[in-house]
Amino acid sequence: MRQSIDLPFGHVRILDSIAELCPDDRGQIIVCGSHGGLSAADYVQGNPPRMVFFNDAGVGKHNAGIAALAVIERVGVIAATVGHTTACIGEGMDTWRNGRLSHLNTLAQRAGFQSGDTVPDAIERSQTLPIYRLCRLDDNGKRFVMLRHLSYPQADSERIRLEALGHKQSYWIEAETDLSQAQQEQ
Repeated sequence: MRQSIDLPFGHVRILDSIAELCPDDRGQIIVCGSHGGLSAADYVQGNPPRMVFFNDAGVGKHNAGIAALAVIERVGVIAATVGHTTACIGEGMDTWRNGRLSHLNTLAQRAGFQSGDTVPDAIERSQTLPIYRLCRLDDNGKRFVMLRHLSYPQADSERIRLEALGHKQSYWIEAETDLSQAQQEQ
């Protein structure tokens, strides 16, 4: 199931499974019921959100339930898990309502997340972070906003990926200083 919660600073998308992630979720806040294993990282890397919350699924052998956190950090995604004793695995809304953070990637720590936080509290605290957009200048001199609501590492990762494709366009990163204006442009 897929739901959206409107908050003063934007939308939070609630998914029971990370497999429901789609291109429209790029740069958004995702709360899901999935475990944070390597297979979850594959979905996130395909359409990187700004931040994502998983269930730690009891962590498991070789930290299998939280393995995605380090992997998706490399594409600039803020990520955390909630404890499996605080939210039901596979129920995104339970993660939102009852989940307590258990494991954090480095970007989540920099965003001010703390173990034991509720998901809404962690998201609210993170809203003091600057957000960025990735822009492009095409061959005809037209400026386009490619992606919005990104962390700087995520915007830079996307810029590098696009430049590696060998197109002649120029890409750059801009701070989104007025979040209300950025939301109106959507």
